Amino acid sequence: MQGSNIQSSRKMKNNTYYPFTLSEHEAISSLLLTDMKWGAFEKEGFLGSGHDWDRLIRNLVKDKFPNRLEMLDFDSEADMFCVRSHDKEPLEKIANLVSLFYDDEDKLIENISKYAQYS
Repeated sequence: MQGSNIQSSRKMKNNTYYPFTLSEHEAISSLLLTDMKWGAFEKEGFLGSGHDWDRLIRNLVKDKFPNRLEMLDFDSEADMFCVRSHDKEPLEKIANLVSLFYDDEDKLIENISKYAQYS
């Protein structure tokens, strides 16, 4: 999906943090993901749980902007991915990166294959 398509997709969904939902409480912001795209994960031998997304996002952050990893608190469950931070900037970076492949199954599978692996 090209940049202009991503922007229009986000506008249609009216969510800057698409595919995540942003939740804020006091000084902490959280990104939540509940549409887990299980089918794509299953094609790569994973369940597609929040824990699989946790591993994918954590490794993606380590690769793309490792200096932001310490700003993040991962707290996923089986049926939901969650990451929290006192600073919205790393959460915005995560949303921007994931939005580039989330709706494209081939790109999603490519990222699952690269980043969801156990270390």
